[in-house]
Amino acid sequence: MSFEPADSPLGAAFVSDPLPVLSRMRETCPVTRTTTPSGRVVWVVTREADVRAALRDPRLSLHSVPHPSGRPRRALDRTLVNYDPPDHTRLRRLAAPALSPARLAPLRVRVDALARQALDRLGRPERLELLTDFARPFAFSVLSEVMGVAEDERPGVRRALDVLADSGGRTGRERESALDALDACVRAEADRNPPADGSGGGGAFAEIVRAWRTGPDSTDGAEGTAGMAGADGASVSRDELLDLLAMLLLAGYDSTVQALGMAVLTLVTAPEPAWAALAADPGSVPGALDELLRVDTPGPFATTRRALCDVEIAGTVVPANSAVLLSVAAANHDPRAHEEPHRLRLDRPTRARQLSFGLGAHYCLGSALARMSLAAALGALADRLPRLRLALPPGRLRWGGGHQHRRLLGLPLLTGTARDRTVT
Repeated sequence: MSFEPADSPLGAAFVSDPLPVLSRMRETCPVTRTTTPSGRVVWVVTREADVRAALRDPRLSLHSVPHPSGRPRRALDRTLVNYDPPDHTRLRRLAAPALSPARLAPLRVRVDALARQALDRLGRPERLELLTDFARPFAFSVLSEVMGVAEDERPGVRRALDVLADSGGRTGRERESALDALDACVRAEADRNPPADGSGGGGAFAEIVRAWRTGPDSTDGAEGTAGMAGADGASVSRDELLDLLAMLLLAGYDSTVQALGMAVLTLVTAPEPAWAALAADPGSVPGALDELLRVDTPGPFATTRRALCDVEIAGTVVPANSAVLLSVAAANHDPRAHEEPHRLRLDRPTRARQLSFGLGAHYCLGSALARMSLAAALGALADRLPRLRLALPPGRLRWGGGHQHRRLLGLPLLTGTARDRTVT
């Protein structure tokens, strides 16, 4: 099966509901040559077993080098997802301890409190725009506290992240200004000189910078020179440190906002009274997260890979240098892996097989924080607003972004706290 650019199946209709296209591909041609809306030729892999294997296949590379832009280097010019091992391993090792489940566990009470506080500020509204009123302020409050962003920098960082999340609706100048602001923030964080003994806290950023500065190959952070050395003796440059810090901010914000929005949308539109069931048993929220992430995800595809050589997948040869899209959304709905995949079952036995956080070396670095944030938000919402429902038909919701990262542009809800009417 193949599509010409004018017939790209990955356009606006796909963004609002990718499953019909992905299901057709999976059941008729599990390795499909197609095009993106921009005309780029890609190979789409859709069956769960094939996606799972391809996510671990070193012949499918994420390595990319940014093109020279004529301006000074800036954080986010290259991110962790643009590296293959061993460079990826070297960089990930620096940040992983600060974001591990064990390191974050003591923060759970604080994150739960931030969710309740975000709802307290809203009072008892009859209507709630979930993303604007709750998800964004909550996600940023968690991110800024856990990472340790300085108080005086938080308003500017929040504005920058909002612009970058909505980059399709912003001018190039706005986006460049936002990137500059994020760059300035992480440079300031890298220059704070946290105490080497770990005293004084400071959050994940301080822990990462401290590890970088006190590593066995540290040169105390001269521009572009060595910092922390990995087990293989390779060091992390200051530029790479800045890229890493900026990526943690950018990736940790809008992805959490969107995952929360899609989880709530899934719950309030399920044929079964899923939201009421969750509200009746708030303790079930953490166990339900994998099923909610399986049913819908902001990222239908893992980051685009490039075939380093001819690669055979499910009997189809993907030529060398081809762009390859691994569809985690299609895999999450593969009936070979999940019985009745289009049905929401919060206690599904196979829910932990979901691939929305990826797999292998590139498994989401911030997954533990994302789970903690989503559990806190859903738990607080279900406890406070057990009668929550959608304020308009699902077909009237607006979507943005693209085939790689879908974005709900709004999620209006009725809270059931007073007289309310659903828009028809």
